[in-house]
Formats: sequence, structure tokens, C-alpha cells
Amino acid sequence: MIVCSCNVFSDTDVRAVLANASAPPRMSRVYASLGCAARCGRCVQTIKSLMDDAASCATCDRTCGDRTRRSA
Repeated sequence: MIVCSCNVFSDTDVRAVLANASAPPRMSRVYASLGCAARCGRCVQTIKSLMDDAASCATCDRTCGDRTRRSA
């Protein structure tokens, strides 16, 4: 799905940046990694949601992208 229509990048592009991040991601680094900068800002909330999803998956033992965690 297209996340940013100004810069034309998708959720897959954002997820790839987040998966390869060596440090906790910042919004500005996501844009920089994609070779652009925020313009109108309508995509910020969606990128933030993807960042939150990536953070929750980092604490999960699943690699499927499912936010549902296995109980111990």
C-alpha cells in the first residue's frame, strides 16, 4: 500500500528500513533512508504505526509480522 503519495513509497519500503535499522528508528531517518523528506505530513501517522508495529515485533518471538504475541 502506498504510504506517502508525495514521495511515493509503500509500507513495504518503510518496513524494510525499519528491519535494517541499527538504532531505534526516528521519523527523519526513515525518510532519509528512503532518499526523501516529509512534505505534507499526511503519512506521518501511518509511518508511526509501522514503527510501533516493528517495535512490538522486536519483543515477540514470532517473525511473521503478526502483532499477536505467544503466551509463555
